[in-house]
Amino acid sequence: MQVEAIGAITLALGLIGWIAGHRFAVPVFFASTLLSAAAALILPALGYANIQPAYLLLGFLALPAAASSASLSRAGSALAFPNAGFWLLLTAVYATLSAFFLPRILAGTTYVFAIARVETGPGIISTPLAPTSGNITQPIYFLGDLVCFLVFYEAASRPAGVRTVVNAAIVATAINLCFAAIDLGTYWAGVGEALAVIRNANYRMLDDATALGFKRIVGSFPEASSFAYFTVGFFAFCTKLWLDGIRPKLTALLALLSLLTLAFATSSTGYAATSGFLALLFLASLVQVLCRQVRRARLVLVTVFPLIVAAGLIGLRLDQPAWRVVSEMVDVTVFDKMNSSSGIERAKWNDQALVNFTDTHGLGAGVGSVRASSFPIAVLGNIGVFGALTYGIFLFQLLFGRNNRWQHPFPVACQSAARWACLTQLIGASVAGSFIDLGLPFFIFAGLACAGPPPVRATRLAPAAPPVAVTTV
Repeated sequence: MQVEAIGAITLALGLIGWIAGHRFAVPVFFASTLLSAAAALILPALGYANIQPAYLLLGFLALPAAASSASLSRAGSALAFPNAGFWLLLTAVYATLSAFFLPRILAGTTYVFAIARVETGPGIISTPLAPTSGNITQPIYFLGDLVCFLVFYEAASRPAGVRTVVNAAIVATAINLCFAAIDLGTYWAGVGEALAVIRNANYRMLDDATALGFKRIVGSFPEASSFAYFTVGFFAFCTKLWLDGIRPKLTALLALLSLLTLAFATSSTGYAATSGFLALLFLASLVQVLCRQVRRARLVLVTVFPLIVAAGLIGLRLDQPAWRVVSEMVDVTVFDKMNSSSGIERAKWNDQALVNFTDTHGLGAGVGSVRASSFPIAVLGNIGVFGALTYGIFLFQLLFGRNNRWQHPFPVACQSAARWACLTQLIGASVAGSFIDLGLPFFIFAGLACAGPPPVRATRLAPAAPPVAVTTV
């Protein structure tokens, strides 16, 4: 096991957070999820697999919660049938078992696209189904997702915890924008190696790519698509907080800046997720405006947003050079994407993943065996019908379930924002998601969205006892 410099820093921050408590540990952990191009630990025995800083810090968050009976009780309530956590647990159990057994039982019955080491380094090749290091690392990541969901479900089951998680998300959004600015600044200054300390993972980095002369923003991520996927979640979260009046000046600014970085990331994932989010949010806001009284921000969105879009399109159409640049950008990043070598390769991954689903009789080839380019197809190829069913119920409960959740205005607004963030990332993952792992930020938002206050247990008071006034914060 190799401990990298960023790994030593991560361990130090984890110990400090353990001592300082959640107000320090939660924002540090949330910010660490941005370091997906970093390797805190490298494991040569598992094909030089990378352990990201966030997964180390997750242990420092989970252990104190596991040592508290009250925290265990709150986290355990998430796993009760038919809550969302119950279905996520079933998915994680099946995913783990499938990763261990299915590549061995079904070895050689189908060909899969898997990551392997070739002469030029790690690459994706077609190979007969067989156990690989991915069958170890990918289930570990997914189990980490489950732990992350439970940790933040428990945290958001307390009023102070809701505020801590929301503040951590806002801080992570700001740090993500800072990384985007540093990425652009170091590229223009010709000192891109300045971020090498957080780009030390042993997979391919596409941090210097351009599109039509524009630097594709990657921030602290290995590529623009990953940056866009994470950023759309933050953008949706802050936009929804602004609409509901939660720190409106700050969240509006962060949402606007995130939207600008998404535009210059030139990622089809980002464009699809952003467009889908804005369209759905506009329709939902329009229905609310027509049905009941709403906040001024939502009324502004419904009335001004179409005018801004129309004015922008008219202005671009009248300015031919600007229109030409935008048209070429859209063609390169969206319409011509499927005809590019990358698009053709990714289409082959999806086709083969569906073949894997058929060849394994709907069981799936096991988590870590199949690489696709769309989250739903990756789910079918890796964990089959049963895994897709349990995972789908979890996602449905996350987005549409309302039982046992907060009723007070502030946590209700925060949970609504978290659901929109999850929905937006799901749209992005459906465009370019390679695995069943949706990322730690998704499960942070999911834990926040699904949490609720612990049930109040009735206690029998002695006849002489005075009435007790209970104030809910």
